[in-house]
Amino acid sequence: MVNRYNALRNLALMALLLSGAALFAQTATGTINATLVNKSGIALVFDTDAGGVALGASGTSTATLNFGTISAFGPLSAGVTRPSVGPVTFTVQTIFDVNVIEGGLTSANYTLTANLAAAAPTGISYKIDAVSLTTAAQTIQTNGAYNADTAHNLGLVVSMSAPGAGGPAVGSPISATINFTATAN
Repeated sequence: MVNRYNALRNLALMALLLSGAALFAQTATGTINATLVNKSGIALVFDTDAGGVALGASGTSTATLNFGTISAFGPLSAGVTRPSVGPVTFTVQTIFDVNVIEGGLTSANYTLTANLAAAAPTGISYKIDAVSLTTAAQTIQTNGAYNADTAHNLGLVVSMSAPGAGGPAVGSPISATINFTATAN
C-alpha cells in the first residue's frame, strides 16, 4: 500500500510540475498573408509662386486666385503685374506654380491642358502663358517635368470699352473657373 501511495504522490507531483511548466512556457504563433495592388498615377496641385498672388488652398488641386481690384492705370495688388496697356486693351497677370506628382509610371513627362468652364464675359479674355483660353482644352505645356513646381502666368486681357459696353460693370466682381488636365506622355 505504501508503494501505491508513493506512486500516486509522485504522479500528482509530476502532474503539478508539468502543469506549472506549461503555464510559464506557453507560446502562440500566427501569420498574415497581406496582398496589395500598387496603382500608378499622377496628381496635379497648384502652389503659390513667390512672385505671384498667394493662392487660396495652395498645395491642393482646387486652389483659388484673387487678382483684387484691377485697372489700366491704378495700383494693383501685390503679385499682380500689368505687362501691357494699349489703346484698346490692358493686361494684368500673376504667376502661379503647377506641380504634377507622379508615382509608379514609366512616363517620362506630361502634357498640360487648360480650358474655361464657361465662356468668358464680353470684354475679358483669359490666357495661360501665351495661350488664349476657350471652353475647349488648349495645350499649355508639353513634356512637363514631374515632381517639380513649374511656373505659369495667368493673364486677364481686359477691353478698355468693357465697362458699360456689354461687359462687366465697373466695380463688379468677375470670376471664372479654369480646368487643368495633366496627361502622362
